Amino acid sequence: MVLIELKKSNQKQKIANNFSKGVDNYLENSQVQKKCAEKLLKIAQNYTNCLPNGPILEIGCGTGFVTQGLIKEFPNQFLDIIDISPEMLNYCAENLQITKAQKKYIQFRTMDGEQLKEEKNTYAAIVSSFTVQWFQDIVNSLNRLINTLKPQGILLISFPNDQSFPEWKQACHELNLPFTRNQLPNTIELTQKLLIPPHNIHIFEQKVTMNYNSAADFFRSLKIIGAGCNLNQEKLSIPEMKQLINYWNHQCYPDQIEVTYEVTFLMMIS
Repeated sequence: MVLIELKKSNQKQKIANNFSKGVDNYLENSQVQKKCAEKLLKIAQNYTNCLPNGPILEIGCGTGFVTQGLIKEFPNQFLDIIDISPEMLNYCAENLQITKAQKKYIQFRTMDGEQLKEEKNTYAAIVSSFTVQWFQDIVNSLNRLINTLKPQGILLISFPNDQSFPEWKQACHELNLPFTRNQLPNTIELTQKLLIPPHNIHIFEQKVTMNYNSAADFFRSLKIIGAGCNLNQEKLSIPEMKQLINYWNHQCYPDQIEVTYEVTFLMMIS
């Protein structure tokens, strides 16, 4: 088991810092991420006996929701586990349930998955849950990752797409306020661009609805795990944020507010 650290760009450093700050609160505030990790692992189970020989790369391990499942499903394949946040990576490495025999099959690296440069025919599979939406150039990055796969290797990812948070968007529209959610991938556009050159792509989409006592609790939940990192130039002022929260709460009173994640599961076979 090896820990390696590399440098990050300024924007990615901001993302890494936010997730590093949220590591202690991540487990109890990441229900959506956990549900989607479980779904991703169920898909991966279908390919346990089909993968070519070679290492499996996980991008953005976080606290280890997917990592633990990969250890269980692929006990005899080398796992290359990376995350942009050193604190998240260390938490994952220290809290995995892993035998002494399996430790020699796992490498941990502090690494931005978008900056990964590997040769062709490196990986049997690349797996990532709720990470690629942070990529600055998702199409070219995914194409580079695809090129590192062995023949019949698999890229399996999940991400919240651009249809996520319609309730937040609607409240902003009705108040004539900017919708300051970070830009998220459009599944159709992404798929069309990834088809050049042609790839064997499978798509599954799922809604995940969460309930919160108030809009403030929703925004707080994003912030305390690090996912509230705002990459937009446009931000709401404190009075505008209070206006949004009060309006959204009033629209749902006396019930809890609902927040909908639209999640894409995308699989590509090289």
